[in-house]
Amino acid sequence: MTHFDILVPGNYFCDMIFTGFPQFPALGTEVYTQNLTVTVGGVLNTVIGLSRLGVHVGWLGQIGTDFFSRFVLETIAAEGIDDSLLVRRDAPCQRVTVAVSFPADRAFVSYVDAADSSVKLMLDAFDRLSFRHLHFTGFQLDPRTPELLRAARARGATVSMDCQDRPITLESPMVLEVLTQLDIFMPNALEAQRLTETTTLQDAAARLRPYVPLLVIKDGAQGAHTWQGDQHEFVPAISVQPVDTTGAGDVFNAGFLTALREGKALLDCLRWGNICGGLSTLGHGGTTTAPTRAQVEMLVGG
Repeated sequence: MTHFDILVPGNYFCDMIFTGFPQFPALGTEVYTQNLTVTVGGVLNTVIGLSRLGVHVGWLGQIGTDFFSRFVLETIAAEGIDDSLLVRRDAPCQRVTVAVSFPADRAFVSYVDAADSSVKLMLDAFDRLSFRHLHFTGFQLDPRTPELLRAARARGATVSMDCQDRPITLESPMVLEVLTQLDIFMPNALEAQRLTETTTLQDAAARLRPYVPLLVIKDGAQGAHTWQGDQHEFVPAISVQPVDTTGAGDVFNAGFLTALREGKALLDCLRWGNICGGLSTLGHGGTTTAPTRAQVEMLVGG
């Protein structure tokens, strides 16, 4: 049984990112862009971000026989990422997002073939997995999630979860049950406000803090916050001119979790997250310019 520092379950995406638009395309019109990048995305933004920081990361996901699955396999092989946990299907497993990206925001069109959820992947493989930390890149609103989180924590692992854009609120008992089983919750500011049905980051944090020991809220170009008990920390974002913000929050998570795993103070964890997320916006897609450990340490030291 292979042991991983951080385990990240979930299925890949391939991102086709169009940038350099003169204007947003309208129906019945054709717009030419200046750039096109095809890269891996989704859960792999965090997986590759962690790997480049020197973390022994495990990716538990599904791939198929299609072109996009083959592209993913080539990419993770080039990154030196362990593929022993992948479930290989004898059928297409296409997961593709077209991103219409502007410097400050973006829109997506996606297609996915049927695939098992992150929770099912974990439950099916749980007895052959060994890990110190379990990270989900999106909120897992599945009746089996609390049981899975309790089992992971019973093994001595810690658990974190991002939010992503989910049509959920704190009014759902399942949402509250999942939150109370987490060690770390990592939404961005807009996600936190939607989840709590509030209009400010501070009000959202006040509603979420009672449910999770460590709350991390990413606030884009402003920076990022943590709340742990009564302790609040904030670190401003690094100064960059973003090319594309796709996946920046996922790469922030990689930096934050790497620093936390190494016992760094929360201020330093925020710095690592901000550097990783900020540098990832200098290229198209989350992984293109996700930094190495040497790059982060240079900026932290500076």
